[in-house]
Amino acid sequence: MIKQILRNWYRYILWALLSAVLWAWIFTLLFSAPAGKKVVIYADLPKLDHNALSIVLEEDLPEGILRVDAQTFDGMLFDMSSVLKGDLYLIPESKAEEYLASFAPIDRTDFPGESFYESDGQAYGILVYDEETGRNVGGDLIFYIPHERCWLFFNKDSIHTGTQDDAAITIARHFLKLQ
Repeated sequence: MIKQILRNWYRYILWALLSAVLWAWIFTLLFSAPAGKKVVIYADLPKLDHNALSIVLEEDLPEGILRVDAQTFDGMLFDMSSVLKGDLYLIPESKAEEYLASFAPIDRTDFPGESFYESDGQAYGILVYDEETGRNVGGDLIFYIPHERCWLFFNKDSIHTGTQDDAAITIARHFLKLQ
């Protein structure tokens, strides 16, 4: 019996891996909201407490939204196509120009009193982290890059920025209140 187990060890390892992948897939199908029913925030930052941030933002959901997902780009390493389908992005200033073509201009009147990332006279991002001014939206839930400003941007292709609803704008307003 022991010899047979040792001889076929790779089959048991393969079976365990396949089982884990299958259960993860089933869990995702059962508990994940469809794209039209959730707002997704991606962060090009080292780390964020995605569970706690999601829970805090889900306290006041817009009508028709069931869930808020928050992830870092690193957390989506094997599924970067999903990152392109996000609604909101937390991007450090050094990378903002690199991603700017993917972002929608912001109506400044939707966010009075905020500081904006500007390009060609258009507002594109909202300041969420700046050591000089003490701005730190999200507090301990988000680990920003030290000494680098960070901005909140909207995906120009998001269905939650006016096409289907304004849920991304509502979630962004709620997020900006987290100090």
